[in-house]
Amino acid sequence: MSNIEHQAQAQNKTAGQKAPASAGAPAKPPLSPSVIAIAGGIVAAGAIAGILLLGGGEKVGTPERPALSLIKKSDIDKAADTLAPEEKDKIVSEAKACQAPLANMRISKTTADAGGVVRIRAGNYLSPAFNVADGPINVAVPFPGPYEAGKGEVVIEGAAKDVFVEFTPGLKIDTTAGVRRVPVFWDTSKPCGG
Repeated sequence: MSNIEHQAQAQNKTAGQKAPASAGAPAKPPLSPSVIAIAGGIVAAGAIAGILLLGGGEKVGTPERPALSLIKKSDIDKAADTLAPEEKDKIVSEAKACQAPLANMRISKTTADAGGVVRIRAGNYLSPAFNVADGPINVAVPFPGPYEAGKGEVVIEGAAKDVFVEFTPGLKIDTTAGVRRVPVFWDTSKPCGG
């Protein structure tokens, strides 16, 4: 046997001989309180982020992210008059069957000189053009994303100045310089407008 083989054999024998563990000593050292606190904080932050990303944590609209209101099932026929004619029958049928409920918005002008023409894009849906002139206009639109998601984006297009769009809370919109994108959320607990 060579010297190298003798050394390897000796190391293997030494590695196999370990001192017996004392019966009273714990197998692993306990976690420190700071490690437990950090791990708990990470878990809590992840849970909060998950709720907010799914839209389920929001209950009150803000100017940065207003809430959409659900049209009650009993009001669908009345609200349907503002839907795009080519899509109206399909949208109304899905809303009445609780497959895809409708959202409600009110558009009005803020001053005597305000007004103009606007269209509302919600997901793949594009509303007819609305001339915001004298009185407020109640507008029905499909929710801009899957209802279960609880969040999406509404886009106000057209040529209008100082128009008020009533979400919760409402927003003053000016589309003379282009479009206005509004991130929105909604309460998913009543899919049939109960």
